[in-house]
Amino acid sequence: MPEDVRIYLASSTQHAVHKPAAKHASQLPGNPLGYSSWMRALLIGLTEWVEHGTPPPASRFPSHAERSLATREAAEHAFPHIPGVTFPDVLNELHLRDHSVEPPIDGPEYPVFVNALDADGNSLGGLRHPVLAAPLGTHTGWAVRVPGYAEGDLFTVQGSYVPFPATESERLRTGDPRPSIEARYPSHAALAARVIAAAEQLVAERLLLRED
Repeated sequence: MPEDVRIYLASSTQHAVHKPAAKHASQLPGNPLGYSSWMRALLIGLTEWVEHGTPPPASRFPSHAERSLATREAAEHAFPHIPGVTFPDVLNELHLRDHSVEPPIDGPEYPVFVNALDADGNSLGGLRHPVLAAPLGTHTGWAVRVPGYAEGDLFTVQGSYVPFPATESERLRTGDPRPSIEARYPSHAALAARVIAAAEQLVAERLLLRED
């Protein structure tokens, strides 16, 4: 990576700003986790770099070196088997374009990888939002269409959110493999402490503004 280049990926977010669909064509509720707070901090970092020569934070993106990239098949294998949730069996394919002819034509496919996942199905690597330090559910960057709306295809640029079971009894009743909120956090204060610690670390690294 050149010294004058930075790359960041906001993990477990969707490509677009969360906006509930007028007709719910996707299998699951939309992903409420946004990337606007990253954008504000990084744009300030860019301004300081250009105007004052202060280097911005180092790049943060998934890589094979840190084992945070995976094939679609490996990600599906790692994703928890949540009742009622279908992992997508497609991804957006990319091709080299042959511009030696007119009009240009598709050439060979790029190898395409996705984020590796933790045990909850949340993405590894890149910029991880403070709430992922103490999650309340699984956040994905993909959404799958329901019957009547091109079933099984990816739903535009929207993601999905699957809350954890609130209690262990609910988890056992529904067959959800993910630990419940009750089992994860002995109190609201314990949950908040983990989020605060993650946020403070990101502020110290200039990846998050204190007001955010």
